[in-house]
Amino acid sequence: MLRHQKFYWHLELSSKCSLACPRCPRTEKPGKFVVTELDLDFIQNVFTKEVIENTSKILICGGQGDPIYCKELLEICEYLKIQKPDICLSIVTNGSYKTSEWWEKLASILNKHDHVTFSIDGWDQESNNKYRVNSNFDSITNGISTLRQNNKDVYITWSTIVFSFNEQHLDRIQDLAQSYKVDNFNIVQSSLFGNQVPNYIDKDLGYDPLQPSDGYESKFSHSARDKRLGFTKRELPDTKWHTQMSEQVFSMSDFDNAPVYPLCLAGDRGLYIDAEGILYPCSWISHPFGQRTSKSGKKILWNDSLFVKHKHEFNLRSKTLDDVLNSSYWNDIVDGWKDPMKTYVECENKCNLKTSLAKINKRFGPRIENVK
Repeated sequence: MLRHQKFYWHLELSSKCSLACPRCPRTEKPGKFVVTELDLDFIQNVFTKEVIENTSKILICGGQGDPIYCKELLEICEYLKIQKPDICLSIVTNGSYKTSEWWEKLASILNKHDHVTFSIDGWDQESNNKYRVNSNFDSITNGISTLRQNNKDVYITWSTIVFSFNEQHLDRIQDLAQSYKVDNFNIVQSSLFGNQVPNYIDKDLGYDPLQPSDGYESKFSHSARDKRLGFTKRELPDTKWHTQMSEQVFSMSDFDNAPVYPLCLAGDRGLYIDAEGILYPCSWISHPFGQRTSKSGKKILWNDSLFVKHKHEFNLRSKTLDDVLNSSYWNDIVDGWKDPMKTYVECENKCNLKTSLAKINKRFGPRIENVK
């Protein structure tokens, strides 16, 4: 039986957020997420000494909320770093409203193995609020400054999504990011903004008002979704995760002719725990939807999907990690990776063979040829 990797995790510590970004699932699907958070006791119960010893990277990033609004985030980070100082904690946040004292405490916990990404799309309060609605620009930049002043080793990224309102100001944003002594400026092209999604097209304008121009997309092709512009010569502090992923990827040759190539099993996607404590193979299959149609034509309604109908079977508040990973429900997901009749709709959409192998080849260089 295929064994799931446990070296890369994705934690949704809180479904709370101060922002109202228009394309966030919280905004698009109001009421679909329970407003809650994980606490230190939960983390200690799941991340035992054995689990932590095998873990190289934990992504602390919100699809439902922002992790910095988890009451016990500092205590959770401290626990994980005490257990394994060289574990990579990769925190992604909008960065608003935290005090200097809070950032000083976080700086005292993190070290050279850790990475904090600030998601900032503007150059001042007005521009940043065009998408990051309700954000506070001064508190964000204060957070970056305080973190850097109190910790020279932690790796800091300023990440900017390209929109119609900022595409002509990327140089300005990049210069500002560099002035705050971050290590890297990351330009992101998101598939959430564009005319390919009918619901996003303004009826009066006839197009998605957030979509960047064709001129920008021709300069930075969509295949180069993330464009990193390093200000320092430092490498991203997740070498161990990358090495383990490489080893895992190239031991999966038996998927070459399968309907999907599961990136979660390869370690490119972290095992995902949401703010309720529900375990998923990855965060992609956790977001609510109406009806999903797979590339082969299979359809499923959200209320009929596995993690809705049998949610309690994946709940780490009441079941152990081994209980879930060895359950018949989890094995059904795994079986579907090789059987097109059983493949989970979201797995087929996100990890079909061609898409996954193209991503793996891009990350590691050409490894598998003639992908059809």
